[in-house]
Amino acid sequence: MDKAFSSDEIPLADLLLSAEQGALQLPDFQRGWVWDDNHIRSLLASISLSYPIGAVMTLEAGGPDVHFAPHPLEGVKSDTVAPDMLLLDGQQRMTSLFLALKSQEPVPTRDARGHKINRHYYASITASINPNLDREEDAIISVSEE
Repeated sequence: MDKAFSSDEIPLADLLLSAEQGALQLPDFQRGWVWDDNHIRSLLASISLSYPIGAVMTLEAGGPDVHFAPHPLEGVKSDTVAPDMLLLDGQQRMTSLFLALKSQEPVPTRDARGHKINRHYYASITASINPNLDREEDAIISVSEE
């Protein structure tokens, strides 16, 4: 049996849309999503600066040798569909990005002390274009759902 591996570059917007539509799901062995507010803000700051944030690894679903039960990423509210791809690596980053950028709901996360919080994330354009300010600390804003 021939095994083909590819290193396709899929735009982030396409990956998030695939997750929203249920085409990209998680295999049953993946641990739950656990990132806290600081991790999410740092990730958003990295993306806003066009820094590499690591690769994601997916597996084409539906093949005869793929026997994982799929489930949607945290926060996805679509009808249950059979996925096209399973997310094997990058779940914490992809789930955080989906929740912060695509879900339109407060992100259920934790603060630095481990307390549950619900946050919305915004970028201050003024702070983002100021070269004297730190992107993570000053430009990416985490706001309570209230």
